[in-house]
Parts: sequence; C-alpha cells; structure tokens
Amino acid sequence: MMENEHDINGTASSDQKDGEDHDCTTTSTTTSIINTSIHLLKEEADLINRIRDILHLDEEIQQSSVTDRLSPQKHHNDRRFSINNITLSAATLEFKIERVKQKFAAGSMEEAFYECWKIPSEQRTLEIWKLGAESSKKLSCFAVAERWFSEAINACRSHNTDLNIKLEQARIARFYSTYLLRYPMIDIRVDSRGKGIYAKRVISTGEDIFTDIPIVHSQTVDTLTISPACATCTTSLLTPSLYFETSWLQMSDKLRKQIEDNWPKMTIVPCTGCHYEIYCSEECRLKAWVSYHRILCPSNNSATVELYQFCANRQIIVRETWNSIFSPMIIAKLWAMIIIDTVDHLVNDNTSSSSIINSIETSTAIERAKEKFSDFISTGDETYVYTIPRMLRIMQNIFDHSSLPFRYEVDEKEFTYRFYQIACNAQSFSSPTYAAMIYSHFLFNIRNDRNLCQILQKYSHGEPRDQVFGGLFLLQSCLNHSCDNSVEIMDCQVTPEQAGIKVRCKHQLKPGDELTINYVDLGLGRRARRAMLKRAYNFWCECIRCRFEGDDCNSCTECRKYSENNRKSFPACSRCRAAWYCSADCQKRAWKRGHKIICRDWTKERSSSSAN
Repeated sequence: MMENEHDINGTASSDQKDGEDHDCTTTSTTTSIINTSIHLLKEEADLINRIRDILHLDEEIQQSSVTDRLSPQKHHNDRRFSINNITLSAATLEFKIERVKQKFAAGSMEEAFYECWKIPSEQRTLEIWKLGAESSKKLSCFAVAERWFSEAINACRSHNTDLNIKLEQARIARFYSTYLLRYPMIDIRVDSRGKGIYAKRVISTGEDIFTDIPIVHSQTVDTLTISPACATCTTSLLTPSLYFETSWLQMSDKLRKQIEDNWPKMTIVPCTGCHYEIYCSEECRLKAWVSYHRILCPSNNSATVELYQFCANRQIIVRETWNSIFSPMIIAKLWAMIIIDTVDHLVNDNTSSSSIINSIETSTAIERAKEKFSDFISTGDETYVYTIPRMLRIMQNIFDHSSLPFRYEVDEKEFTYRFYQIACNAQSFSSPTYAAMIYSHFLFNIRNDRNLCQILQKYSHGEPRDQVFGGLFLLQSCLNHSCDNSVEIMDCQVTPEQAGIKVRCKHQLKPGDELTINYVDLGLGRRARRAMLKRAYNFWCECIRCRFEGDDCNSCTECRKYSENNRKSFPACSRCRAAWYCSADCQKRAWKRGHKIICRDWTKERSSSSAN
C-alpha cells in the first residue's frame, strides 16, 4: 500500500477499526440509529397494534397520526408516539414499573412491552428502556429492540459496555438472521471489542464455510479499459482486438478472421444510452438499469460524463481528484441505489411523485434506503476530502442534477462517510470467468494449428490481466483481521447470474474459534504490517503472530531486552527468522507460550484477500 492509498483488499470490523480515539470520521452506533431509523416508530406502532390484537385490548389509544409520528423534527424532539399526554405521579410510575418487572419475570413479553410503552417517554427510566428492549427482542422485533436499547444508552449518563453489546446484538439479529439460518456452522458474536464471526462446530481444513454477494460493486479503475467485463455479473468480456491492441490493426483480414473463429464466443451488450458500460446479456443490462444506471447514465444525467471519463483514464492517483485503489464509481453507485430505493419506497407506500420534493415521506424513505449500508463501519481522516476537491465537486454536480427525482445532498461529511465505508470494507473479487481463462480457451482451440500458433508468437502479449472489482459484502465485512488468518477468501460464482466470494477454512477450527482473514501482505515484517493496519484501519494488531514475532535483531522478542549499545544483534529463530532472543531460555519460553504455533516461513504465504 502506498502512502495515502486506501486498500481494497480487506475489510476491518468494528472491534479493530474503532480501537483508539483519533481525528477521524467515526459514526457511533447510537447516533447512526437515531439519524437513520425514523421509520422504526412505524414498526413500533405495528408491534403495539399486534399486541393489542393478541391481548384483545379495546381501550382507545390517543396517538398522533402516522405523518406526525414520522416527522423528522418530531422524531428528534419526541422520538415516540404516546398513548396520552399526561404525566404520571411518582406513586403511579413506581407501580407501573413494578408491573413491568412482574410481566417480564412471568415471561409475558407482549404485556411487558405494552406496559413499558404505556409509560410516557419522558418518564421512562433506564430500567424501563432496558426491559422494553429485552421484551421486544424476545418478540423477535429486532428493529424496535434496537431503538429501545439506543434510548437506554441515551438515558445512561455514563458509558455502559453491556448496553452497547446488547444494542449490537439486536442489530446483528436484524441484519444477519438470514445468513445465520443459511449457514448454521457459524455465529456472529459481539463483545467489548465489537462483532466477529465464530465457528459453532468443527470446521475442517479446506471446507467452504459461506458465500456472499456484493450489495454494490464496481470495476477498479486500473483494469476497466484493459480488461473489460460485464458491469453487472463481472464476467470477462475480453475481445481479440483489446487483447492484441495495436497489433490487431496490423494483421491481415484472414488472420483476424482465424483468431475470431477460435476466440471463445461471447455477447457484448452496450448500454443503449451511453458507451461507458457494457454487459454480457440483456438481463444484466436491465438489472443495472433498474438498480443504479438510470440515475448515472449520461443520456439522463450529463454530469456523470466527467466521472466516467476519469475512470476510463486508468489513473488511481490524480492530484486534487483521487488517490485510492477502488473506483469512485462505487460511491456514485451507492448513492444512486439509495435514490432508486427511496423512490421505490415512496411508490410502494402509494405516495404520488408530486410529493417527493421536500416531503416528510421522502425523508423517511431516504433513511430506509440508507439502512442497507448502515452496518458498514466508516473511520478515517476527516480532512482527506479536502485533498480531492475535484471529485467532491463531480459528485455534487451528479447528485444535484435536474434529471434526478430529488436532490441528494453530497456535502463534505456525507462524502467522507461513504468514502471510508468503501475504503474500510471493500473486498476485491470477480467472476471466475477471468480474462486469462478466455485467453487459455483460445490457445486450446488453436493448439493443433501449428502455423497459426507460430504466426501469433510475434503478436502475443502473454497472459492478459484479469478484471478486478471491488464490492461491499455484508457478511464478509464482519470478518476480523489476524496475521495468522484462519480462513481465506476466494472468487466464486455464487449463482448462475451473480459472482461473489466464498470463505474457505485454512486450518481446522474448533467450536468457538474465530474466523479471521488478513488485510495486509503476510510476507511483510511485523513493524510494516502494524504500520499499514494502523494507517488504513486504525488498530494496533495484537494477534498471536504479532505477539510472538519481533521487529528487529536489537531487542529480545520474549523479554524485550535491548542489545548493549545496539552493537551486538541477537540470534534469530532458525526457522521463521522473524523472532530474536537474548538467550536459549527466552527462546524456549516463547516456543512454549505460542511461538511454535506461528513459526514458519511467512515469505511464502500469499495474501488471500489480495490475491487478485
């Protein structure tokens, strides 16, 4: 990784990315929930109505209209809908609190939550918020539980680790329940460090643990034009003319025809409105159009031309414009998806298009659309945006265009937040139909034509560079880092229509063992690895490998003793050459404590998360 360059090859989970206080853009879980979950009040209303039906409650509930409940201003000032406007006396409040405790202890979660809800919001104590959260969680209403745990944290004047863990557990249940049902061999747990993925049973070496598909993805700038691929399914669309480059024009018509006849057949479907995106089928084109491209196609939004032209130039470092491995197009796609999902929510709620601009419903719909990206951590230097002012201006022009159904504000804070969501979580991947595979098939087809093979020797450029995409993967982003990683990430055709990744066990895992990947090159020394992790992900690695490796020969890895005046270096471990000891006793102690687990030639290890 170069200085000021943001890695695309791994993800950092919350336990590692939020390790220390620093000058950065970090959105706390509590603030995120308050700002992005206005519609949870609607879900709370649905839960109350369901409970009333179950309990056959006929009392008249005086509550504000749905419009009032969803008002952003009311949400910040009130964040509730109340059954009455009275203030309970101290004795009545104490009685109701005791009643809640009794219902909860008796296992009547419907009645317990209902009694919590009947207490006016201003008079709910920390204990009531906690009991309401716990009861709604047991009712599998995880979105409601999330809000009530958040309110409990707000009611707690000091930091409460237990409440933060329970809040994160509610979020995990809401966002990851489908994954956990699909992959019963893993579990997502949260502790004081954050969340991580753990084995629930013995997982054997080489066993595929889970697959994942990206929520949003885009091809990297440096491979976009030299290794074209379908923008939707990431399949390589390498043609003979692109592979042979200028040599293609120098060939005779007969030779070009021979090559085309033996080149693997493929269909290239360009966007009907622009020439910037290509697809392998009409289905992929339509999928892209529906999900994001109708917002970004230059035929609709002329402001996107500058962004597409920048990406086509294959430059990842441009002064005042860009300095990252991943493509800025992935951020634009993310915002386009939010806009389209917002419109879809409004249509599904039977909201007319004339009410989109400056409407309460739109604000709520936008927050709902943002939620699918809310579990990706964002942390980094908040001043970075000022080093790339041109890209900020490009994005602002795109999302302030008159062609959009509504203006989406991209200010410095929003740009920085989304930038670091990608920088911290993007994982490289592509379809297993690589450019190199297409070329290999071509060579196989002409293997018996010696004359053609001999002619092509002077035109051949060797194996072509494969296409690389960066994407956000919801489950994979929960994997934490270890320099002695237990799993590796591989490209995978998850479905016939969608490429993604699969996570494969690298060495046997026991129940309770954590699944870990590596974010940096494992061939680097400890000092370099730690520096890269600190700069890119803001945590100081204390994995087993870092604990039992040293930085240099001038200090003992075990007892931390320094050599006298740095004149005499300590001898290195004869096997891994990555630890140094002042005595045989220190070496023996280190070996018994854990060095034997990680002692091997790490220079031969390949970075699974940066294999592409």
